[in-house]
Order: sequence, then structure tokens, then C-alpha cells
Amino acid sequence: MATVQTGSVLERLVLKEGQIFLVADRAGDVKLLNLEGHGLYYRDTRHLSLFEMDISGTRLTLLSAAGELNFMSNLQFANDTLLGPTGEIIAEPRTISIRRNRFLYGDGLHERLGLLNYNPHPVQLTVRITFGSDFRDMFEVRGYFPDDTGVALGEMKPIEVLPDGVRLGYRGSDGVDRHTNITFDPHPGSIEIVNPQLRRLGPAEALPGLVQWNDPREEGRVVPPIAAAVFTINLPPMQPRPITVHIAPEADDGPAPLATRNGAGVEGDPGKMLDAAFISIRDSYDEWRSASTQIETDHELFDQLLSRAQQDVRLLIDNVDGDLVPTAGIPWFAVPFGRDSLITAMQCLSLRPSIAAGTLRFLARYQGKDVNDFRDEEPGKILHEVRSGELARLNRVPHSPYYGSVDATPLFLVALGEYVRWTGDLNLARSLLPNAEAALAWMRDYGDIDDDGFIEYHSRSSEGIRNQGWKDSPDSTSHRDGRPAEPPIALAEVQAYAFAAHREMADLYARLGEPAKERVERGLAERTRQQFLERLAMSDDDGPFWAMGIDGSGHPIETITSNPGHALWAGLLRRKEARPTVERLLADDMLCGWGVRTLSSRARTFNPMSYHNGSVWPHDNALIALGMKRAGADIAARDVASQIFEAGLRFPGSRLPELWCGFGRDRRYRSTPAQYPVSCSPQAWAAGSAFMLLQALVGLEVDAFEGVVRLRPVLPNWLGRVSFRKLRVAGSQVDFDVIREGHRLIVDVIDDGGLRIESREAETDLHT
Repeated sequence: MATVQTGSVLERLVLKEGQIFLVADRAGDVKLLNLEGHGLYYRDTRHLSLFEMDISGTRLTLLSAAGELNFMSNLQFANDTLLGPTGEIIAEPRTISIRRNRFLYGDGLHERLGLLNYNPHPVQLTVRITFGSDFRDMFEVRGYFPDDTGVALGEMKPIEVLPDGVRLGYRGSDGVDRHTNITFDPHPGSIEIVNPQLRRLGPAEALPGLVQWNDPREEGRVVPPIAAAVFTINLPPMQPRPITVHIAPEADDGPAPLATRNGAGVEGDPGKMLDAAFISIRDSYDEWRSASTQIETDHELFDQLLSRAQQDVRLLIDNVDGDLVPTAGIPWFAVPFGRDSLITAMQCLSLRPSIAAGTLRFLARYQGKDVNDFRDEEPGKILHEVRSGELARLNRVPHSPYYGSVDATPLFLVALGEYVRWTGDLNLARSLLPNAEAALAWMRDYGDIDDDGFIEYHSRSSEGIRNQGWKDSPDSTSHRDGRPAEPPIALAEVQAYAFAAHREMADLYARLGEPAKERVERGLAERTRQQFLERLAMSDDDGPFWAMGIDGSGHPIETITSNPGHALWAGLLRRKEARPTVERLLADDMLCGWGVRTLSSRARTFNPMSYHNGSVWPHDNALIALGMKRAGADIAARDVASQIFEAGLRFPGSRLPELWCGFGRDRRYRSTPAQYPVSCSPQAWAAGSAFMLLQALVGLEVDAFEGVVRLRPVLPNWLGRVSFRKLRVAGSQVDFDVIREGHRLIVDVIDDGGLRIESREAETDLHT
């Protein structure tokens, strides 16, 4: 049995293009019964739950794994001692090169296995490629139904052996036929059926030729139909031999993925078709970079982080009917969201404003129209997430789409206002004005459950989410004594979003020439602000702060959390109220050395390894840092941004993950940030955080209607220059550098694009 030496289980390879994505271990395999959500996915269904390559008689050593381009990966292996059938030595270690090149494009996964013999004599290899699919819905993969048998809801079809490969099949209980088509060139010498039908493994049972995960969870012991393609390859010295594998998922509930095998422009030759497809997807990435702001610094490693973030944003964006829409993250949330997509779009205004336009149009099309308790839907409400898998189609889960988030609707209005201010695009504002006014009506008629001026959440769905803010885990909202807060709950940051929504709509009405509506919205914004100041004010041993929210009994949730920091970003907290807020967030129990924690380390429910009770989230910190900047706390914003960037530089590939553990930074022993094992990576609003944090560092604010770009830079001491090229503002492009000269930062404008560039020195009066 062949095994591969790999690194940490926290390391994985992720590829995505369109609605198809692959999650594999560091060696490129999808192991049977894995716990990390590895597999090949299409439309919320896992189309491969097993995909392994091995060579009989030897063990493979992984020498390198490169996946920076996100749509492709290159894996280089070497052999260990190669033994023949009777134990004789056929080849010494590291004399055979095994390379796996793969990429996603069009209709599926394309992989070329390259073999090269460096021995002076010929070598015969037996290569096995093993594959199978459980066709599980993503909710099953995530373990949402632990009491179910784990057996697929519908009918698993027998493996079809074809002249050039195999076909895996499943007919769901939703009536949809789903298939995974696997073809090879050259044809395999034989195809072995390892497991003919879906079945459950016994406690000590194993399958021959497969690397086993002994997962104690019942649902993890279900084994799908499995087949293995076996190739006997004669390798002369120094002559490469390729094996090409093409894996195409399909489902008959929607249009098939774009085919590329015969559409890449080169007919007949599989190798040339593969090369042509690769060139096409590579060119699309080059076009993406060309259409985005070019950002470069004098710090090579930091440039790698920014480049990775830009590529991760590209990776996670779907083109939906011509609109660019961010999906949330891989593997668990590779679908459009309301909150996540909107925040990502605002984070990326400095990178590519068209992302915000596409996101707003997409969410407007899905805006709630009816009262539907199962889906937590109401007229005017913006969706939480939309799924297309079997369980959503069967209404086993309400995500078709689901509307259970309290903050997406006000954030829709904030994003619309910020986009219009950045671009001056009043045409989009006019086209979406009915949707914006429907969102305002939802805030008034449905969001404020008890008519107290605050927006609350309370799920009415039997399968809904209990906590409907961004901290949506079941234990994320607790009182100071550890008691769970009971809904309906009015969260601090949601009131701040509502304030910003009313303010943005007031500005929009002013630009559209509707002064009466403008006055109403300004009045509602001020009412919300006063309510926040009066009802959420609290204090602890470290001074004044703000409650996390108000529970269903009307009691403040007096726990020290990061939530009120979003009120800085929204502009609700001004200088008098901002100063103690900034100071409290900078205290040691909140700012841990790797960013601001979600929850104070002194809280009863604090756990640095939890999802929301003491971890560090980049997007949370990005909103807080930009809020500090907007409140005039420039040095504080710099310190928060610097800690997140310093953490990001220490993660594999300089990739900002969804979150990390909130352990304190030990500078004496040079600790590194601790990974949260099941975080999404890449994650859209984690990648987008890089650009919002950089926006905070340079103090970038834009007003297209005034024709002005404002800068107030403050940089960490490890960064001496930041260059922006082709920054798109108000239909123009702006080029400038921020440069450190001694103790001063100067702004050198290369091209003002016909706009006014205003630069002033950083403020320090709010920093302690």
C-alpha cells in the first residue's frame, strides 16, 4: 500500500473556478472518510469523496506543493525504494520524478500526471488512481444531520465502466440525476471495482489499497462505490510519460459547466487541449489583475500577502448573470451570502468597485417578497445565504434561499451608499431605489419586533439560525455571568449599521432631489444614534464601554466584545464617545498581539480556541481599524492593522484565514498565531480585509461628487512605501505613492485623474 508523507492536517490545497471547487490534502489527494470536507464539489454536492494516486511497490515523498494561482496546483514527488513483486529492488530512492499538475477550468478538473525515469535502465511502474463519490449534500458533509444514517437520501447508481474511463452516478430524492465523469488518456490497462455499492464499514473493517481514517462518528463510516484505474507504464531512461485525467461533474437541474475538452480551440490532441485550456484560464487571471488596482510596497513578504488576498478574492467570486458576486469561503460556504458578500464588496472598493455593483444587483434580485417562516423571509429582507443542493431542494434545510440574518438588510443600504460615494454611479442607485426603499420598509415594519427603535432578531424557522448576527454560533451571545442571552436580541453593531443605512439613504435622497425623504432619514439616523448612546452605555473595571446588545427581556448584555467597534466604522460613535471605545479595545484583554479578540479574555465564556468567544477575525479587525481611523484614532488603527498583517505573514502562503485562535502573543518566545482547525481558507471577507486594513493605514476616503480623494497616512515601522496604481474613483484612475522620509510620511501624486487629492498628517489625540 502506498502512502504519502504530508505536512500538517491544517494544510490543504484549494482550487476553485466558477461553481466547481476542489479541497484536497497537501499531497493533492482526497482521502476516504476525511473529516476536513475534502472533495470535488459542484452546486453544493460532493462529486468526489475519494481521489488518490499511488505507485505500487514504493512510497511517495512530497517534495514541493505550489498552489499560489488558486486555479491550479503543481505537486512534485519522488519515489522511495521501488520494490518488485518478489521484493527485488527495481529503483533506488529519488530516481523517479512524479509530478501532478492540475487546474480547474470549464467543466471540471484537469490533471496531468508526469513520470520521468532518471535511472540508466528502464523501469516499469504500476500506477493506481482510485476514486469514488458519496454525492453528499454540503450540509451532510458539515455534519448537520448527525442522527441520520449517513446513507445518501436517493439512489446510488452502479459504477459504469466506459471505454476511456468511468461514470459515477446518483439519483437524488429531489429527482435530480448527478454524475461524475472520469476519463483518461491513455486508457488504463484495467479498471478494478474496489467497492461495488454504497455500504457501511464495520468497526475494524478496512478496504485494501486505501489510506484509512478511523473516524468514530457514525456518519463517517459510510463507503461509496469505489473504482481504481490501473496503468502499467514502461519508463525508458530520461523519456517522460504522461497520464491525463479529466473529471467532470454534472447535474440535470441546471446548465452544465462550460465544456472545455473539445472547446479549448485544439481538437484531437488531449495534451494540446489541456495546454490551451490552461492558457485560457491563466489569461483570465491576468485580465482580473489588469482590471484591478495595482498595489505594491517596499516589503516583499507583505506584497505576497496582498497578492494572495487579491487572488483569493478572484477565486471566491462567481460570475452570476454577468455580475461579480463574492461567495463566502471554502470549503463550507462557497455560495453567495448577504452579509459576507456585502462586507467583502465594501472592503474591495479600493481594489475593484464593480464587485459592489454586482453584489447589490444580485441581492436585489433575491430580496424577500413574502412572509415565509420556514425561510425566515419577509418582504424587503436581504438573504442570508442561498444553496442549490439536494437538501435545500427537498426543504430539509431552508436555504433556498434563507433569510436568517438581521444585519444583511441595513448593510445592503450601507454598501449602496458607499459604492455611490466612491463611483458617483447614480444610475445604479436609481435602478435599485425600489429595493433600497423595500429594505427601509423591512427595517421599520419587520426588523423592529417590539417597536422600541432597535432592530432585533428572532428566528421563526424550525431549522433556522438561533443567533443571526455575524457571530452566529449558538454560544456567541452571553451575559457577563455566562448565561446565554435569549432572543429577540438587538445587537450593538446592527444598530450602528441601521444608523449608517439611514445616513446613507439621506445622502442618496439629497443627490436624487428628494429633500422630504432626506429629512426623514436624517431624523431616523439621529434617533438610532441617541438610542444606542442611552441604552447600550455600560462600564466595567476598565471604564466606560458599550453592551453587546439588549436581550429579549430588555436587559443589556454587559459583556465586553468587539461588536461595538463596528459603531466606529459606521460613524455612530464620534470623538467624545469614540475615545473610551478605542481605549477599551486596545486593552490587553481585547488586543492580544495578533489582533482584537471577539470577546474579552476576562469574560466567563472566554475560550481562545472557540469560534466566536475569544478568537480573532480579520474582517472584524478591518472594520474596527477603519472605524478607529474614521474617528481620528490613527495610531490605534495602525496598531490593529499591523497586528493582523503580522499574523497573516505567518500563515501558510501568507493567506489570511477566516479566523485564528485568540491566544496572547508571546514576544519573548516568538510565538506564532494558532490556527483554528476548521476555518474557511480562503475566505472572502478575510481576503478583503487586507484592502480595508490598507485603506485604514493610508487614510483613504473618497467622495466622487466632490471629486476628491483624501489621504491621512500612518504606516507601521516595517513599511516604508505603498504605491497605488489605477485606483478607480468617480470614473477616473488615480496613481499615488505614500513614502516614508525620516519621521514624515509624504504623498507623491503621480496622476490625479482630474480629481483633487487632499493629504494631511495623521492624528494622534485619540490614541493612548
